[in-house]
Amino acid sequence: MPRNNIQRGMTVYGADNQALGTVDEVTDSYYLVNGQQYPLDSGYRVEDQNIYLTGGGNYSGTDQSNLKVPVYEEQLNVDKRQANLGEVQIHKTVNQEQVNVPVELRREEVNVNQRDVDNRPLNPGEAAQAFQEGTIRVPVRGEEAVVNKQAVVTGEVDVNKQVRAEKQNIADTVRREQVQVDDSSLRQTPGVVRSDNAGYNNTTNYAGDTGNYAATNYRSDTGDFATGPADDQYRNTDYSANTGNYGASNLQEGLDVVGNDGEFVGRIKELNNNDFRVDRKMKPDINVTYTAIQNVDGSQVVLNAPGADFNNFL
Repeated sequence: MPRNNIQRGMTVYGADNQALGTVDEVTDSYYLVNGQQYPLDSGYRVEDQNIYLTGGGNYSGTDQSNLKVPVYEEQLNVDKRQANLGEVQIHKTVNQEQVNVPVELRREEVNVNQRDVDNRPLNPGEAAQAFQEGTIRVPVRGEEAVVNKQAVVTGEVDVNKQVRAEKQNIADTVRREQVQVDDSSLRQTPGVVRSDNAGYNNTTNYAGDTGNYAATNYRSDTGDFATGPADDQYRNTDYSANTGNYGASNLQEGLDVVGNDGEFVGRIKELNNNDFRVDRKMKPDINVTYTAIQNVDGSQVVLNAPGADFNNFL
């Protein structure tokens, strides 16, 4: 079916004609509606810009072998920009003060002396001035102080700016999605108990789970097998964590734990009376009963089921 029949924004209806949402994304193999993937090669018809799914009413449109679930989180990005962080103010005030400046001034002084002389006849030209009233003015010269003001520079203030780098820690709150998978099909993994110490009861029967412990009743209060097949090499063996022994092999903390297909499960974190705790990378710890051990091979413990059964256990 040509891909160009499906475009973003189209409304998708289920087989029961109920609207499922609009197309958010179209790839080479599927189209995405509200986080759900619908293969392009699955049954549908396109009419009037609408997509109608064909098939059973429970059609999911999801390729279960290749399901992609986006996980979102927020990241804190810190950038830099120029900003005005403040200012430096330099204030100048004007003060007045009385200043005395000494100065030396020169001036003429007039001395008037009147004296008698011997009588003499008038000289030519004096007759015109004789017997005239009037005032004779004799100018007196001298120096006087002249005051003026001149602005001069007597100092200066240097204002320098320097760039200084400093480290700061920017703190904020970001959100992150966490995925928790709850698969009920994996809850019956033989020999596994939850890490919250919700163990098996005192009469847990493992018959039919592994094929090696048929009709074997494991008593969690004693840590041994009450009954079992004659060739069971672990019958009446004490699996107490105080001894650290599993049959003739050493069972100790730090040993690798793998499934019977060689898939890595984790490492032994703690040995208990009835089980041992396995530290799984990026997953919660699980407690595995000693009956789930197939054998101890060198530095690793081989379980009696595929590794996926234990890795997928929640």
